[in-house]
Amino acid sequence: MTTQAVAAPHIPAASDEARSHRLLGLSGIIFVPLFLVGWFASGGVTPHYGAADQDWVKWAHDNQWNGRISAFAMLLAAFVFLYFMSGIRAVFTSAESRSRGSARLGRVAFAGALIGVGAMAMALVTMAAASSDGAKVDPAVAKSVTTGAAGPFMVAAMGFAAFLMAAGLVTLRTGVFARWTGIVAVVGAVSFLMTFLVILDGTTDGSPFGYGFFPGAVALVTWTGAASITTYRSTAA
Repeated sequence: MTTQAVAAPHIPAASDEARSHRLLGLSGIIFVPLFLVGWFASGGVTPHYGAADQDWVKWAHDNQWNGRISAFAMLLAAFVFLYFMSGIRAVFTSAESRSRGSARLGRVAFAGALIGVGAMAMALVTMAAASSDGAKVDPAVAKSVTTGAAGPFMVAAMGFAAFLMAAGLVTLRTGVFARWTGIVAVVGAVSFLMTFLVILDGTTDGSPFGYGFFPGAVALVTWTGAASITTYRSTAA
């Protein structure tokens, strides 16, 4: 009596899916330095709108390459952030479903993150365009373009505020990440919301409310880095 060998069906290794989740988790770590380079390399500190033309020409000359590096780094940061948020959205959805939530905050966080990082990239690309001609820049054009960048910056603050507030509330409610990260996220959201007062202040040139962007951005990279490490460790385990 003979037996025939039956070929076992090919089953994709579970490690492949786990590897993709780990890569999504690590994308948050990659985002942090790219975001910081894009932010700090920017020539965002411009002369006063009424400054002499020579001051604007000097600013464009000094920030010609800084602006290009800033815009390039922020575009890469936004690209990576899209992948990171796809993983975080799944984490939030799972956490909210376990706590009998409706996953609405997860959707708000995802949408706010996309709006925020997209507007931030647009703002820095606009700033780079204002100084791209260096010493040959037309001062009137530089003034107009940098003033126009205020809009994307404010939209970025709105998106990041929504993202951090939703992320902080989900974290505090479900415990999906460390509690301190939820507190950091809420504080960052409030800081971004404070920048809205720049509009009521009547000026985007040196308004004190604009400094709320700094603690908000610090909270953004802190939460993203911590969430990225936690996600990576959980999938690696």
